[in-house]
Amino acid sequence: MTDSVRRVVLLCVAGWSLCVPACAPVASLRPPSGLEEGRSYEVGAGAASLGSRPYVQESAQLTGQLWFTTEAARWLSLSAIAAFDQRSAAGGAAARWNALRTSRVAFGPEAELGFAWAAGSLGFGLRTFGQNWLYTAPRIGTLGSTWTVGVPAGVSIELPYHLALRAEAQLSWAELRYYNRRLHLAAGLAYQF
Repeated sequence: MTDSVRRVVLLCVAGWSLCVPACAPVASLRPPSGLEEGRSYEVGAGAASLGSRPYVQESAQLTGQLWFTTEAARWLSLSAIAAFDQRSAAGGAAARWNALRTSRVAFGPEAELGFAWAAGSLGFGLRTFGQNWLYTAPRIGTLGSTWTVGVPAGVSIELPYHLALRAEAQLSWAELRYYNRRLHLAAGLAYQF
């Protein structure tokens, strides 16, 4: 894919995201390690469970998400994101500054903006062996109509054929209230090409 085609795809996805009902992604599944050397794009899909709050009788909410990521430059990763559940869907975009990327460590702030959601995070990643990464990205953003602080922990496991299995667990607190604590569990599969 040429740079001009990549830009058109990102603009189309971003434009589509402004035309659908709202729901925010409840997990990232995009570690700060970025793309493998020699790869230009990543596509992925994941599912997440947003747990119930303590002291409230409610069911866990199941959600899904899709993403397409490219590196506009080695220091800048751009993603188009779609999130959906049983009642709604939303799309948006994310930009991450790959401030530090070595063979073992990755670090960078990320901003997300979508239809009815916004978030910012500060990602840290540690490569254990091969292309396997442990990562976190403490974040502040909207979940529904309220501001939420979340602390995720994730793992990205290298699979054959440029695939990666991703899993995340996150605790979040809406409005920083203890009774609004939720557990997010997510898993996804990504392909880099």
